Amino acid sequence: MSLIEIMTKAQTKLKIAETIVDLKSDSQAKMLGALKILETIGDKTVLPDLIDVLRKKEVIVSKAILELIANIQDQEITEDLVEAIRNEKEANIGQQLLTTIWNSKLDFSAYLAEFVSLATEGDFLQALECLTILENLSGPFEEHQLLEAQLYLKDYAEDLEEKEDRKHQIISEIALFIKDQNEGIDADLLLD
Repeated sequence: MSLIEIMTKAQTKLKIAETIVDLKSDSQAKMLGALKILETIGDKTVLPDLIDVLRKKEVIVSKAILELIANIQDQEITEDLVEAIRNEKEANIGQQLLTTIWNSKLDFSAYLAEFVSLATEGDFLQALECLTILENLSGPFEEHQLLEAQLYLKDYAEDLEEKEDRKHQIISEIALFIKDQNEGIDADLLLD
């Protein structure tokens, strides 16, 4: 790596750090300006800051943050985004982040089982978002993903008496989707 490349990376990191300060300010204009800058120079390291600001700010800024996340073209962010959703304590933020996934052009097919898990653990709206994501995944899916998804569905079915009817309907649709994806895989390995 040349000296110029090292200097450019250092300058970019400094600019990102300065931009994060503006993003966390109380000025809506500074926040929106910071989002525009991050759109061009940001990288996956800014995702936690974006989510942190998403929890605290008004609708216009939240909408801009969600659009920025949905427009990220770096495939490497998929794992970080799924992990952020998994760890999110606020249901509203988790659901908004799920919405960004099905609005995104990135391929989240490697997280099929994770979305089934989120659907079975979450509320009706989270399950609905997960179904939408699943239906938009490009596939094909690996056998271990389908088997893991079926295990989550089986665990959900064992506790069925406690579940709400609307969510049960969504989970049934997810189960049908998983069943359709199983065509061509050894039937002896699959659950009913």
